[in-house]
Amino acid sequence: LALFCPACPQPGINVLLSEDESLDEDPSWKYTRSFVMDGNFKAEHLHPIKPFDEVWLSDGLGFMVGKDRYKMHLAEAADTVEKSSCNNHRAVNQANAARHKLESTGIGGVACARHGCFVPHSMVDFQKGERQATSTIPHSQVNHGQMNMDYALCEASRHNMEGITRAVTFYDINCQYNKHFRVQVDRSRFLEMAPQLTIIPGIGLWHVHGHQDSCY
Repeated sequence: LALFCPACPQPGINVLLSEDESLDEDPSWKYTRSFVMDGNFKAEHLHPIKPFDEVWLSDGLGFMVGKDRYKMHLAEAADTVEKSSCNNHRAVNQANAARHKLESTGIGGVACARHGCFVPHSMVDFQKGERQATSTIPHSQVNHGQMNMDYALCEASRHNMEGITRAVTFYDINCQYNKHFRVQVDRSRFLEMAPQLTIIPGIGLWHVHGHQDSCY
């Protein structure tokens, strides 16, 4: 029920290759997908008074992810506190901002970086900011990534990307987020991403000046 950006490469939709062409051909940027990731901490949602009366008319068919599988992912991923090795970024610190009267403390998602079109089925609710996750990885082996945004990015990477092997991601805390992202995907039952997809992390110009030189 939701449409993605008509200009971004989508094999079989707006990219039709002949038998002697490949999505990996030079120039390499030609069929590279670009994503921007972000969260909104003001889009709060209270717990419903009568939750059993709530009816989902299009669960997982629009821009939001399917609720049941997403809840199972959150239940399996362990919640922990991250100490940032970068500056005091709000998206990292907001992870500990629990508000018990709220069902959702915010919302996050993935859009195409060039045109700002949100990727269908890649919007997620936050429960404690952009929460930290360890999945089933021992504490000593990972600098924890965001469990909510992990799920959003994995869902975005599966939307009409058959054969695409490169994706550039822009996220204001990518220096922290991307450190062990692949490890978390490999260890989770609910995170899926094509192994041949190369993620190229970046930080947008607006946020990069708040980072340390070692971040890039």
